[in-house]
Amino acid sequence: MGANWFDAVGGNGLSPMGANWADSAGALGPQVFAMRADHPLAEIPVPANLTATFRASDWDPDLLALAIMPQFMKAKVGTKTWDAAIALPGPAAITQAMIDDLLILAITERPDALSEIVQQNQNFQTSWLQLLNISRASHPQTYLLMKLIARCGELAMMMLKLRNPTRPRPSQVCPMLYPPVPVPGHASYPAGHALIGSFTSACLAELVPAHAQALEALAARVGFNRVIAGLHFRQDVDVGLQVGQQLKPFIKQCQLYKDTLVAAQAEWV
Repeated sequence: MGANWFDAVGGNGLSPMGANWADSAGALGPQVFAMRADHPLAEIPVPANLTATFRASDWDPDLLALAIMPQFMKAKVGTKTWDAAIALPGPAAITQAMIDDLLILAITERPDALSEIVQQNQNFQTSWLQLLNISRASHPQTYLLMKLIARCGELAMMMLKLRNPTRPRPSQVCPMLYPPVPVPGHASYPAGHALIGSFTSACLAELVPAHAQALEALAARVGFNRVIAGLHFRQDVDVGLQVGQQLKPFIKQCQLYKDTLVAAQAEWV
C-alpha cells in the first residue's frame, strides 16, 4: 500500500499500496542485454576507473525512503510523537443501513467506477504523478519525497489499524458486496488508501500550492472509490483522510524529508 510501489527503473516489487508503486512513465535507466559467452566484454583490456563512486541518482528511491523511518518514529510536535498525538474515534457499530448503503453504491456507482478502482488498487500513487504531469525522470526529488511520505504513511496506517485489529471488511459482513479486487490482508479501520493519499496531498500542496485543491480532491476520490468497491465503510475513509493531514507536521520534523523538500522545490522553480 504505502511504500512498496515501483517504477520502470527499479524498486523491489509490487504491493497493493505502498512505496513500491510503479511509475510506468519512469526514467531512462540501465538496461540488461545478453552477453556473448565466447567473447565477453570482460576480456577487453579497458582500464578500470578506481575513483568511481555510487552516484546519488543510482539510489533506489524505494530503499532510500526506508531511511526516514527512525526519524519519523522519533519526530515530535510539541512533546508528542505522531502515534501519541493521533486519537482515533472508535469505529461505529456496523448496522444494516451501512451495508445497504454499500450495496446501493455497488449497483449504482461501481460499474462506472470500476476502471478507476482496478487501477488504484495497485500503484495508486501514480495518480498523483499523472495529476502533476511528472515522473521520476522529470522530477526525481519530488518523486523521492512521495516515497518518503508513502513509507511513513504505510507505517502509520498499520500501527493505527492495530488499534482496532478485528474491524471487519464490509465484504466479510456481507459477501454479496463481492469486491472487484482482492480484499487486503489487514483490518478495515482506518482506510489506508485514504490515509496515504491525504498525507501525500497535504505534503505536495505545500510544494505545489497551485494544485492544492486538485490534490485534496484526488485523495478524496481515491478513498471513496474504495467504498464503492465494497472494501471500506464510509467512516474508514473519512477518518483516514483526517489522519493523513494530521501526519504532515510530524514528517516535517524529519531531516531527510526537510532536505528532500528543499531539493524538490528547486524542481518547481
